[in-house]
Amino acid sequence: MKVSHAVPLQVPIESVNLEEWIFSLSDEDYQAASPAHRAASVTSSNGVRGTINVESIGGTLIIQHYREVAAGARGFELLSPRSRGYLFHLIPIPAEVRWTMTAAPRGANESELRCVVEFNLSPVLRLLSLTIATGWFVRRHVVGETYGFARDIERKYAARTQNPEERSRSRG
Repeated sequence: MKVSHAVPLQVPIESVNLEEWIFSLSDEDYQAASPAHRAASVTSSNGVRGTINVESIGGTLIIQHYREVAAGARGFELLSPRSRGYLFHLIPIPAEVRWTMTAAPRGANESELRCVVEFNLSPVLRLLSLTIATGWFVRRHVVGETYGFARDIERKYAARTQNPEERSRSRG
């Protein structure tokens, strides 16, 4: 199952750095992007960066141990080959999850942010997922989190570009 959603990003493409954003994303900012997000942390193992994400989608608690496949200013690809879902927060379900985000120009002062999530399940679990509307819940989640991630990137861009006088006033 592959779900993709794109939203406008009120940041010029030359100011977008998704690699920096994902590997500095705080737990608080991750949770603010979607009500389904429970926790997140940036990791590094043997020189390979990654993230651990915990979320609850449609009654399934999902724990993903992503590892970096590729990352750059305009996008990243993370893979969690052994994600673990808990159907109704109880029954363990193995899955492979691939998460990619990309940014593309959309005019002089705007970009487009695209989020793609791909779940690979065993044939039996794929069949079961049809009976509990997993696709609908995942689509709804990806749409919501894409908007939430875009707002986080925009907020951080605005904080970086705020003029120095305004920055000093806002601090005190």
